[in-house]
Amino acid sequence: MVHSLTPNLILIGFMGTGKSTIGRLCARALRFRFADTDALIERRTRRTVSAIFSEEGEPEFRRLEAQAVNDLAMRANVVIATGGGAVLNPANASVLQASGVLIWLHVEPEEILRRCGTRESRPLLAGAAEPLDRIREMLTAREPYYRAAADACVITTGARREDAATAVLEAYHGLASQWPHLPGRRSS
Repeated sequence: MVHSLTPNLILIGFMGTGKSTIGRLCARALRFRFADTDALIERRTRRTVSAIFSEEGEPEFRRLEAQAVNDLAMRANVVIATGGGAVLNPANASVLQASGVLIWLHVEPEEILRRCGTRESRPLLAGAAEPLDRIREMLTAREPYYRAAADACVITTGARREDAATAVLEAYHGLASQWPHLPGRRSS
């Protein structure tokens, strides 16, 4: 897929875990480019993620997300911040694993709520009567997918973004030499 001996760094995890912020810091440190699947979708469609969800629904957004994942996974020397639901699609997880090392950013639900609130930019939280309950419910459903796709997990609850980026880079460097034959990966 990617014609490089250096794997990409791919950040997965729930909304509000710091994928974009930490990803930019990691890209700078690695001298990689930074890409965000949601930002790519918004640029291509000239609409916000929220608008796509409200106007066309989640299935259309997931179709656009799969295209963005495929396109970004073809690049080399890039840090990719994925949307919170990207790896729920096994095809996306497989494409990303073929492109690089996947680091799962994990944050406790209470901190996710503090970071995200019920902002309009978070369509899956918008209108939730009890946002914290909604976050917990979604995390329970998604964590098995994050765990299955990830090569490592970095907990960012309470961490300064610089410290979280350092932890991500340490995990990445520890795994990069083993890629694409990382433990737990399905053989292609």
